[in-house]
Amino acid sequence: MPLAAIGQTTMDEGLLSPLTRLGPVHLRVTDVPAALNVWRDVLGLALLGEDAVMAGLGVGDRTLIVLHAGAETPLPQKARGLFHVAIHVTSRRDLAHTAARLKASGLRYSAQDHLVSESLYVSDPSGNGIEICFDTPERLLRQEISPSGRVALIAADGSAHSGLEPLDVSGLLRDLGNSGHVEPKMARDAFIGHIHLRARAPEMLMKFYLGVLGFLPHIQSRTFGMFDCGTERRAHMVAFNIWARDELREPPPNAAGLDHFTIELGSAQELAAVERRLEAADIPAKRDGRVISSGDPEGNRLRFVVHGD
Repeated sequence: MPLAAIGQTTMDEGLLSPLTRLGPVHLRVTDVPAALNVWRDVLGLALLGEDAVMAGLGVGDRTLIVLHAGAETPLPQKARGLFHVAIHVTSRRDLAHTAARLKASGLRYSAQDHLVSESLYVSDPSGNGIEICFDTPERLLRQEISPSGRVALIAADGSAHSGLEPLDVSGLLRDLGNSGHVEPKMARDAFIGHIHLRARAPEMLMKFYLGVLGFLPHIQSRTFGMFDCGTERRAHMVAFNIWARDELREPPPNAAGLDHFTIELGSAQELAAVERRLEAADIPAKRDGRVISSGDPEGNRLRFVVHGD
């Protein structure tokens, strides 16, 4: 991929519209039945389709995650590529039901309070990271980034936060009351809110996601170690971190991890505009009907479709 061309591409056809959202995320796993123990039985996604090499999971009739068999080894820790895929729920009670299922499962998980969201983290047996997230933007007054790149989150009460504080899981579980009932299924309005990857050269990736695809920048801080982008409606949709620093390594061949993720656009006209921008930047892309397949500068694969296709 000619990297100079990426930097030279202009957004003369405009930014991605606020209607842009993330669609199904496809993951490679070493063992589909073992992965289903987490994705279906603990997290509560419904099994929407399955064959000998693939399983699709989601809520209602919407596919959120597709598991592909064939990986020969789990994704190692601190490997470039998938950090986590984030499924967002729309109420704190839904997050509490997930916390209760995780607690009962005996799986190792963690929980963080990012101020702008509350999150639970777990991995499937193949090492694919998972975040279940409840957005709480009303708690944020403002975000401050110093000239050195340090990020501080100022809460509505004026207090400063790192965004990495531990989440009070016991307090979260109190949202379920005293009935003891725990919903076994993920809420039907859950959705893929963002995808987060480990990267080697996030600045170059941002030239692609901002300058070619048309996302808006959000946090762009080497000091903080994270670069992300989104739309006017959702600022944090695709993120890259460099937290592994010198310990970052390439995943071995045939490892588990991200196969590809889907970006759903608002119209066929916007799909055509993205295709023109990819072509102008001399970035390989393949069109198959109303699906465009391409990749970013670090080889993460993505597909573009129109809502409803």
